[in-house]
Amino acid sequence: MARIYAAGIAGGNATFEHTVPSWEDWLGARLREPCLVARDGGGGEVVGWAALSPTSGRHVYRGVGAVSIYVDPGFAGRGVGTVLLSELIAASERVGLWTLEAGIFPENASSIALHERCGFQLVGVRRRVGQMLDGRWRDVLLYERRSQAVGAES
Repeated sequence: MARIYAAGIAGGNATFEHTVPSWEDWLGARLREPCLVARDGGGGEVVGWAALSPTSGRHVYRGVGAVSIYVDPGFAGRGVGTVLLSELIAASERVGLWTLEAGIFPENASSIALHERCGFQLVGVRRRVGQMLDGRWRDVLLYERRSQAVGAES
């Protein structure tokens, strides 16, 4: 997983992070479930992962999770991301999450297309919200997917 995350960092359009966090820090920032990995059918090597982070510690937001999804660049365009995100959505509903959100750099066209394919909608733009190590300011597109199964009663 760290190797794939490092490739996302190196690509420059996946995260504001500049180093891969330790396993303990990574786990501490994520919800315990759902957390998924995709493996290559031939060798069993991890080729992608998807996880959720809490958006707030406040009880009223307990059903909202922030999506992280990374696919090995060598497996891009093979449907790995679609399978991972679809399974993450289903698993998030099983644990009671009603909204998933994703922050995506506008330059990350493949991530935008993936999220839109999986039912996420653009809800806003955070302009120049963060600065990269090289000094560039970056916008982040805010995407959201509301469950039709969890929290649909109101």
